[in-house]
Amino acid sequence: MSNKTKSEAGLIGSGGICIDGDIEMRLTQLHSSGLFFAFRIIIALLATFSAALLGNCFTDANISPMLLAYDSTVAVLAFGLLASKHKIIKICAGIVGVMYIVPLIGKIKLIKYGALAAAHGYLTKGDLPGQNTGVYKEYLTTASAVNQGLYYFFSAVILFIAIGTVIACVVRIDFPMLFIVTFPILEVGLYLGFDVPTVSVLMMLISWITVLAMNIINHTTNKAGRNNTFAVHEKSKTFFFTSSESKAGFYTMYIKFVAIVTASVFLAVVIFSKISGFYRPDSFADLRYNLHHAAERFDITHADDFLIDVNGGSNLFGVTTVGGTNGGILGTTNGISFNGSKAMVINTEPFNYTMYLRGYVAGDYAENQWQPLETDDTIKKISEDISETGRWIQDYDSLLLSDSDDATGSSDSAMNITIKGACSKFVYAPYSCDYSYSYSALGENSGMTPYNDSYVRISQSSKNYTVYYKTFRTPSWIMRTDSLVSADLDHFSPKFQDVTNLYKEYVKHNYTTPVDLDSLNTVYKEICKKYLRDDPEYCSYNEIYSAIKNYFSDNKFTYDTNPGKTPEGEDFLDYFLTNQKKGYCTYYATAGTHLLRKFGYPARYIEGYMILPSQLQTATKDDDRYELVVKDKCAHAWTEVFIEGAGWMPAEFTPGYDGDNPNLTKEEKGIDKKDESSLSSSSSKPDSSKTDINNSSRKPLNNSKANTNSRTSPKNNSNGSNSKSGGRGAIGKNSNGKNSDASAYDSKNSSKPDGSGGIVRSPVAKTIGMTLIAVVAGLAAIVINRKRSLDKMHESCTQKDLAKRVTAIYTYSLKYLSVLHIEVKKNLSDMQICDELINKCHEQRIHQLDDKLTELTIMAVEANMSADSITEEEAAKAEEIMRSISEDIVAKKLDIISKLSAKYIYCLY
Repeated sequence: MSNKTKSEAGLIGSGGICIDGDIEMRLTQLHSSGLFFAFRIIIALLATFSAALLGNCFTDANISPMLLAYDSTVAVLAFGLLASKHKIIKICAGIVGVMYIVPLIGKIKLIKYGALAAAHGYLTKGDLPGQNTGVYKEYLTTASAVNQGLYYFFSAVILFIAIGTVIACVVRIDFPMLFIVTFPILEVGLYLGFDVPTVSVLMMLISWITVLAMNIINHTTNKAGRNNTFAVHEKSKTFFFTSSESKAGFYTMYIKFVAIVTASVFLAVVIFSKISGFYRPDSFADLRYNLHHAAERFDITHADDFLIDVNGGSNLFGVTTVGGTNGGILGTTNGISFNGSKAMVINTEPFNYTMYLRGYVAGDYAENQWQPLETDDTIKKISEDISETGRWIQDYDSLLLSDSDDATGSSDSAMNITIKGACSKFVYAPYSCDYSYSYSALGENSGMTPYNDSYVRISQSSKNYTVYYKTFRTPSWIMRTDSLVSADLDHFSPKFQDVTNLYKEYVKHNYTTPVDLDSLNTVYKEICKKYLRDDPEYCSYNEIYSAIKNYFSDNKFTYDTNPGKTPEGEDFLDYFLTNQKKGYCTYYATAGTHLLRKFGYPARYIEGYMILPSQLQTATKDDDRYELVVKDKCAHAWTEVFIEGAGWMPAEFTPGYDGDNPNLTKEEKGIDKKDESSLSSSSSKPDSSKTDINNSSRKPLNNSKANTNSRTSPKNNSNGSNSKSGGRGAIGKNSNGKNSDASAYDSKNSSKPDGSGGIVRSPVAKTIGMTLIAVVAGLAAIVINRKRSLDKMHESCTQKDLAKRVTAIYTYSLKYLSVLHIEVKKNLSDMQICDELINKCHEQRIHQLDDKLTELTIMAVEANMSADSITEEEAAKAEEIMRSISEDIVAKKLDIISKLSAKYIYCLY
């Protein structure tokens, strides 16, 4: 006899034992198909809701996530529950489905224009041409009509997505189907390099991975009869190992399918872009640039910063960690580069001085890195004391200038900032910013939070915010500092006096200690000898500031964006001062901070953005406000110095940055514009006759130092507008952060029909109304079905034909047991089913049914197959057994939910 060797090697254990062929493993826990069914519906809901959230984000539709969650839930349940084994659930699901679809059918035209509005929002967000999508405005003539069109469009999209996800997750386990339905929504955003909401993508990935895992297992379930397959067999509840050949065959097929799907999606995108005239925008190049530099700059020792910046789009890996530099991390890369990508968009009043937008603030230098000072008891007390007045210690400069506009030439101003490619962890704000008031205007959901006395953090989802600050007319920061010192401002109201005095002591104690380096000491001595007559104690701040700048200039320190890495083991500052002598802003900001500390001035390190006043010539002007695109080339680092009577002020030490930016072209600087002089004159003189829209962006209260905190909190206004700013409409934005075109368009066309029949009805009210109708209809169907089912059971179990009566009693007895998940779905004989049911009863510690269930089964078999007739006594006995199962066993083991299910779903009570 020949013994053929199998081609499969089998499983070889550590002891050298080879296991070949099928191995059966029995499940020890109760398998509930109902829970598995509910689990698949939840996965379908997760996929549908995540796709809806992504679409809402990519089109700037601003539909409430609660509405999207509601529609997704209704759609998925309506179609998913059609696969239920209970007839009444199918009926109710069908009613809800019809109630969901019917309103959409009646709104086909509105859905069409809503689709155009969504496409318009998508193209506008991607800075692409309109592609004629703006025609929707001819039909949807008001902002409310546009919102209604968008809502119905998304309801229709959710409907189709829900059908696909239900088929992929509930009707069958089909990952390719799920991928085809949901991936295009994600792709349209990735195509233009949009920020991708982390939570939405996470939900989508969870649904993908879960269904893919079930799909891989389910793929071989149909092969359970073959040798060496891996399957979870529902009927036999056994597991099988898979042969290498089966695995290879499956994965070959799977990889081919994925390749086909990927190629199909790519071709569809290309064809669509050709037909519609799309082109890849600059944001895609930004994304590519950031991905490249993320890989180049990633350091495992700073993985915490790396992960915290994962917020999708062009900032996916936090490359532009803070202000386009590196969040205080020094000397780890060969250099920096710019690609002209958008960092942010600001809407501002004109200014005639270099505008510094402060972001990252750090005061502790160690191991070639700047970090904020750690929390100690002093700063903790300062923060707690000032918070009792409704202020933050970051408001120190703003408090200093309170009620001093005439003496200092200051005035209230507001700047709206929309984050694009810049890091979204920090609030970017001008000097003398009133952070606490800006927080009140933005609302608690912004997540704006001060960290000690350094930076102010903000939720990464808050990409649009307004900051309020004091602007001034002097053209330079040196002149500004001198004017503030001469104004003798260093006195506060009694309620701020103690905390501000304590803060000044804290600043002097914590921000005046330089790093201990021989090279720094040498530079300090040379500056004193050569530029300060060896008598720095009698020199003013301006003299010391100029001396440091002259030292860098005279000793051939140069600006270089590619100076090379700091060698391992070397101190960044020491290597820069002795060997390198070239670098970009972070190098000079670091050196300048420590040199000012050597001279006794409190100083710290700042990263953010620097904007030249001439750049306003490149901005879009609207009345007396300018909307300016701030590019990555404006990212900068500088020193910040604390001056008694002036507060924190910027100190610029980087060569080429004295009222200039060497990274900008002439066109980007705006110096080639002929009307430069007009900007200068209009910026230097505040216009007392400004329109209401500009006046509303200024503080209406010129609070004295004695009542600085007696302002009215804008949080009382539900739409985020306030008495200080007059709402974001004051700076070209409406209350939800979007452009105010919609509101202007609304008023302009208020006399026109809205395109929806005259009166715009709230889609929310309609949705809730239709749902209530569906719920009432469903409840009515449940009640009617229960009564019909109970009547049918009573008729079947009391009919005159005794054989049919016993058969019906047997059938309903099994149905009672199924409520406890005691059921057998195998194709077995009645007596074999009886044995299986008894075993299942034992698993649930039910032993009193052994004889009764056997007796009832025998009677049912006799009633169906025996020629002998059933007696009245046997029928009565069968009825007694069913009553025992119903009342003595099942009813006593049911919890509240199961009782409701048995009563209204199974219709047995």
